[in-house]
Amino acid sequence: DAADEWMRKRLDMSRRVGEDPPKTEEERPRGATWVQKDKQEQGRNKQGKNQQDSKMWQRPGHDRKKEEDEEEEEAAAEQPPTRAQGEVSAPKPGQQRAWESAIRWREDGRSFKIGMLGVSMDDAEAGMWASWFRDYMKPYGGDDWGQGFLAQEVDFSKNYLTSIGVRRVLNALWHAHVEVRVLKMHHNKLELSNEVAGLIATGCLREVHLSHNLLDANSGAELVLAAASAWTEDFGYLYPRADEEGTDAEPLWLRLEMNCIDCPIFERRLKAGYARLKRQSKLVCHVDGTKGCSPHACAASSSPPIVHLPYLHTQRKDTAGIAVEPTA
Repeated sequence: DAADEWMRKRLDMSRRVGEDPPKTEEERPRGATWVQKDKQEQGRNKQGKNQQDSKMWQRPGHDRKKEEDEEEEEAAAEQPPTRAQGEVSAPKPGQQRAWESAIRWREDGRSFKIGMLGVSMDDAEAGMWASWFRDYMKPYGGDDWGQGFLAQEVDFSKNYLTSIGVRRVLNALWHAHVEVRVLKMHHNKLELSNEVAGLIATGCLREVHLSHNLLDANSGAELVLAAASAWTEDFGYLYPRADEEGTDAEPLWLRLEMNCIDCPIFERRLKAGYARLKRQSKLVCHVDGTKGCSPHACAASSSPPIVHLPYLHTQRKDTAGIAVEPTA
């Protein structure tokens, strides 16, 4: 009869979705409906397959369309977006050869420099470069950080990169197990600092050049405090770093001039954040070119600071992007 037929269908569906079958007619949910959905498998089998029918038990309130949209968004995140989303589908002819020539390897086969200065790269091309770089590094090995690579310098300055493009570049370096000593991203459109701050927190950087961008006081303070809080169980605090001979300590050389930093707000952010760390070291040495400080040594203090900040008070005259202190 109809009840037996329903029970057979429900039992069949319970095997599909991994549920226990209902034992009585009363357990049937009120308002539930059967949905027949035809879905053709595309791209999963190059030989092609016949169209398959699948049934699903749709409960009240179940939004299948929303679920499909979410699945499509997740799949799109795995693929390079369209040009309108800040990506392009493929590099231009000869572009990959230019990218390869911009990587200069040293004789040790483990260290190199990347020179992408002034190539008019935007976030779209940064995504293409990141995808290409991961494939480019695969033949060199380096499956773990113990066998990783060292980038003596990564220079993407004088381009059109926002925080999106910078994130793509840094993620590609991370996935290829590349440590960076000198990072140059000056003369771009960087407005957020969290990705670079994360790299600073690893303790690998010696110099960070971010001048002539759009960073505000909050972002600038985040970068300095990332250096102040960089710490590991094996080495303790990572800045200032011991030099190659282990004799002198080198502050992080951090250039933030010509951004949108409101210096009074910046200083208050630093004071509050550094107080929470309870460190005794001097936090910042402001470099103005008169004291002889360099990326390798502090000439202004016998106790080296954590960070050197050259020419910080030289900021943009426009106020776009300047941080505003929250009201209580």
